Amino acid sequence: MKPKKDVKAKGVKMAAGGDGERFGDISTKVELKAFLLNVRDKMAEGVSAAIYGMSAINFVLNLPDIHGMLDNDNKELARDIWLRLKQAGVQLRNPPMLFSADEEELTAPVA
Repeated sequence: MKPKKDVKAKGVKMAAGGDGERFGDISTKVELKAFLLNVRDKMAEGVSAAIYGMSAINFVLNLPDIHGMLDNDNKELARDIWLRLKQAGVQLRNPPMLFSADEEELTAPVA
C-alpha cells in the first residue's frame, strides 16, 4: 500500500494536468495546433466534458499573442471546437476572432 504522501502528491499532479498537458505552455503556432487537435480529438471521442473544451478554448482565446498564432489551420480547429461546444448545448455567442458577423445567423441554434 502506498504511503499517504505519494497518494496526495499524485492527486495534486493530476489536478494540475493529469495526462501531462498543461495550458500554460503554448507560445507558437505549432504548439497551438497540437493543443487544439488534442482538445478536438477528446471532444470527438467523447472522453472529455464540454466544460473541458470550453475552458480550453477560453484559455486559447485569451493568450497574449493569439492573433499571431491563429493561422487558417488553427482558426479552423478553434471554430470546429466552438461549434462542437454549441452542439453539446453550451450557449455561446460566436467570437468575432473566429467568425464573421454574417456567420452568426448560420451557426445559431435552431429554436
